[in-house]
Amino acid sequence: MLERLRTERREGSVSLSMVALVVSLAAALVLGLTSWVPKVLARDIGITDVEPGLLQVSQNAFGVQSLGAGLTVTLYDRGFRLSRGSTVLADTVTKGAPVTAVVGTVDTSGEHPREQVTSSLTAVTIDAVTRDDEAVTYSGVVHDATHSLPLRITFEPTDGRIRMDVAVPGASGVAVNLDWRPATTGIEPALPARNLKARAYWMEAAVVEQPAFTWVLGTDVSIAPVGVPRAVDLRQDGRIAIHVWSPRAVVTVTDTPRPAVEDSQP
Repeated sequence: MLERLRTERREGSVSLSMVALVVSLAAALVLGLTSWVPKVLARDIGITDVEPGLLQVSQNAFGVQSLGAGLTVTLYDRGFRLSRGSTVLADTVTKGAPVTAVVGTVDTSGEHPREQVTSSLTAVTIDAVTRDDEAVTYSGVVHDATHSLPLRITFEPTDGRIRMDVAVPGASGVAVNLDWRPATTGIEPALPARNLKARAYWMEAAVVEQPAFTWVLGTDVSIAPVGVPRAVDLRQDGRIAIHVWSPRAVVTVTDTPRPAVEDSQP
């Protein structure tokens, strides 16, 4: 009888231990899902991350180019800088290709567009720079190890702004890679009026070109052309990728900073 009681106690202890283990595992699973699922859902919006490759610049293309009224564009070995006097208005991604080109399609039949990229050209070589009045054009190629497409990047002042006009004939889409800045905040109706960090967003269709976001630099950034799918991707550290499904992308930056933007939303 005594031996049977001891056996029952042992079995009861084992059962309680098993229950505690199952409860602990279930709690860990729930905790893991609550932190993992939102991140997956935040990324599953049909926008493909195309990481920029290297930037190479011919020696004769380096330096500062004046756009008039104190506006300048400067090409360093680390990328382009748009400025007004000593005030930085925007930089392209640091030590990476300012432009990537993709071949593929966009499926617009669902809740939101979905990119279907079949190939990408991620490296940029700038060979020359030319001037036409106040406009400055950099020419070269965007390429991978075996293929290349011609690239033209024109900077010009227009209505108190700097317009960066990127053309890659033969590409299905173009991504302009800007250097990340804190407090990147959407401007309605193009993008949600909230901090855009660590997520990617499709822009709302707009009849006219309008500002899409602002940031800690205080300047507004517009994205064109209208009438084609456009997106802004901030999921990767160190860069803001602006996707435009056209062989031509136009990114316009205001030349007059706003008051500083507060980074108030998560």
